[in-house]
Amino acid sequence: MKLTRIAVGALALAIASPVLAQDSLVIGTGGTGGAYYPIGVGMARIVSEADPSLRVDAVSSGGSTENVQLIAREEIELGITNGVVATLAARGESVFEGTPRTTLRAVFSLYGNTEHHVALADAAPTGTIDDLATLPGPYNIGGRQSGARTAAELMLQALGHDPEAISLEFIGSYSEAGSALQDRRISAANLGAGIPVPAITEIYAALGADRVRILRFEDEHIARIDAAHPGLYYGVTIPAGSYPGQTEDIPTAEYANLMVVDESIDEDVVYRFTKAVFENIEKIHEVHPAAKGITLENAFSGLPVPLHAGALRYFDEIGVAVPEGLR
Repeated sequence: MKLTRIAVGALALAIASPVLAQDSLVIGTGGTGGAYYPIGVGMARIVSEADPSLRVDAVSSGGSTENVQLIAREEIELGITNGVVATLAARGESVFEGTPRTTLRAVFSLYGNTEHHVALADAAPTGTIDDLATLPGPYNIGGRQSGARTAAELMLQALGHDPEAISLEFIGSYSEAGSALQDRRISAANLGAGIPVPAITEIYAALGADRVRILRFEDEHIARIDAAHPGLYYGVTIPAGSYPGQTEDIPTAEYANLMVVDESIDEDVVYRFTKAVFENIEKIHEVHPAAKGITLENAFSGLPVPLHAGALRYFDEIGVAVPEGLR
């Protein structure tokens, strides 16, 4: 996938000032219709402004899975991914079979990636996630290299549904998938992200809440997924009012999103990046509602791989207790 660089690095210093050496970092985000993109772009801008020794840019990408692959190919330094993809990458399973990413390291946890499987109301008679197995039309599972697709396949298999038996589309852009749903070219779409998902807001506004459903995960669904993949998923609620005309809470599933990096990236650079993020956390909270989940209290939530030495140095420095398994 062609990467689009968003230039958000620090501006050049005035001519009269000494030239300041900068360390460059690029963050891989996701498509423009999800939360990864605005959070990554906003974080890059804020960190660059806060620490002139860092120039941080952001690129749109195929999302969680591609970001891990781009880090391995040294095309980006940092990437946003999710706990499911990071776990599979470290183990060398699924799309990473034969090429385990044993040097993948966490910087910090971001926020929960809330499952949003959105279906046309007349295509989802029960309103639960099981409707994906009996859709009259295609299900957009996500881009071919996306973490959304990887997580959805694991989820479907855990619930006893064969993804290969479902008519699938692989539209990576949330905005394009939303348009396809509105035009009835597909029956459902996998649009998991932080609440609210812009593409889903557009779907609700265009179709009306009576013509679209976010499929529910009941307690039994969560239990079956957890039995197959312990600790990766947990139950949460999409509060009423999150989307236009949504009058009831919707039970769903969630897994962690995190910032990752290769262990080879310079310790001091990752330390400065982490420090700039948390010393400017209130500004970062303003870039997207989901960014409010980025806190020191949640910095280690759902991390499936150890911390990078630079991030560990920062958390130790400020006296935050780091779980032994992440060291």
